[in-house]
Amino acid sequence: MTEQTNAYFQALEQTSNELALTDGRHRAYIAWFKSIRNQSSTFEVDDLPWPRDIHEFVETLRAAGITEFAVTDRSTGLMEGLHLLAAEGCTMQGLCKVTRSEIRWEGEGPTEYEGILFCA
Repeated sequence: MTEQTNAYFQALEQTSNELALTDGRHRAYIAWFKSIRNQSSTFEVDDLPWPRDIHEFVETLRAAGITEFAVTDRSTGLMEGLHLLAAEGCTMQGLCKVTRSEIRWEGEGPTEYEGILFCA
């Protein structure tokens, strides 16, 4: 993550105004938090927001300086989410793999996840 991205989300983290942390912003924050925690090789979105929150989610990513992100979501709403990202001007770049260093019950270490790379 860039310094700009980290500063943006750290400032968002400090906000106490519930109206400032709407669902779309919150989901972008959670993606950042998980990407940092898991030491993801790319900014990773493992859980796309609800359709009503996609616009604000993408606006938040752009405001944070995110220029590309990998969607590793496997939900039933994935197809709709992909089309909504495209409608927001995000461009699908192709398939990718994201490496995470997760701590799990079976042990810890890097694991690869299949994803789709987008430009914001």
